[in-house]
Amino acid sequence: MSPVHRLGTTASVTRTVDLSERRPSQRDTAFEDWTVDGVPLRRLVADRWGVPDLPSELTRLWPEAPRAAVAGLRALLGEGGPDFDDGRVALLVCSVDQDINCRALAASLVIEEDTVQWGDVGWQVDFEAFVPAPDEYGPLPTYAFDRRQYEGLLGGLLHRYQALVEATPAMPPLRRRRGWVPWARRPQP
Repeated sequence: MSPVHRLGTTASVTRTVDLSERRPSQRDTAFEDWTVDGVPLRRLVADRWGVPDLPSELTRLWPEAPRAAVAGLRALLGEGGPDFDDGRVALLVCSVDQDINCRALAASLVIEEDTVQWGDVGWQVDFEAFVPAPDEYGPLPTYAFDRRQYEGLLGGLLHRYQALVEATPAMPPLRRRRGWVPWARRPQP
């Protein structure tokens, strides 16, 4: 069994692409990164794979998307459905649209009596099966956390992001032009 680590969060920023404007533009986006024993998860990932730059992917702890944060926290608590068909949960997701098909850092979630484990932490996409094989740096990382501390942290985050959901108005339904169907092809003359 892995040594027991302490899970936390820290304020972080990554570059994202804002697709809400007529012309997509890059901007800095604030979010909360996971920390393992005080070290940001994105730093652990960069060091693990021997790259100097942090990955642009972010956690779902993003105040601009509280509904995604709530769903992600429920999955990490074992209360919601997993992100992938094989039962794995996303730890970091695409910084543009949070789509796991772009690429996600995912883990198998094992909840035991006293610990919660993120096993075989590695990059995954939804359209290919994940194969937990060692890479050139050795076996994929596994992190075990004290269950009480883990559930206390995630429970507090869940409470906070649920409050944000309640304070955020629901998105209005898309208004479509009459007779226009985006996926329909126009007949050729």
